[in-house]
Amino acid sequence: MNFRQMVGFWFLIGLALWGCSGAQTPSNSVWTAQPEFFEVDNHLLSARIEPKKGQYPFYDFFLLTLTNKSSTDLTVDWNASRYLLDDKPEGVLVFEGIDPAAVKSATVPPETVAPGAVFSIKIMPMRLVAWSPMKSNTSSNRSLYPGMLPVGENGIRLAVRHENEIITIPLSVHIFRESKP
Repeated sequence: MNFRQMVGFWFLIGLALWGCSGAQTPSNSVWTAQPEFFEVDNHLLSARIEPKKGQYPFYDFFLLTLTNKSSTDLTVDWNASRYLLDDKPEGVLVFEGIDPAAVKSATVPPETVAPGAVFSIKIMPMRLVAWSPMKSNTSSNRSLYPGMLPVGENGIRLAVRHENEIITIPLSVHIFRESKP
């Protein structure tokens, strides 16, 4: 082994050890949200988002709950609803079972919530998800893998139709990340 190879070898060993050191990673952090959930409540509806953790210690999706308090249907317009990061729109929202082609063409079917009904769904920002590969030409064989919601103000701008009116409801929480002691 010549001198260059020896230096290269020790450089790679040092790099590997540095990479395994106590650097902050999503897994060795404590993730919290303030408030734990956010809710808007008025005479027509109650809308609530709560960031949730899947199989990892970080937040990776929202649980959206919508209660229709009116006497007519409410309709969630997924094509007009947006993920918000630090109060700026950062793309569309997706959920398990959504057709990727409908997302791409902005033709996601609306969700109708009947009077007195409660609708609940896990949603996530499209920009943070990974799609499983298609096994055939059917969209039912695709799954979503949510990504980590970043530190900062995270939320949604929910677009709901009531009769002929579109109501936009901003809902957000602040996500914090601290190193474990």
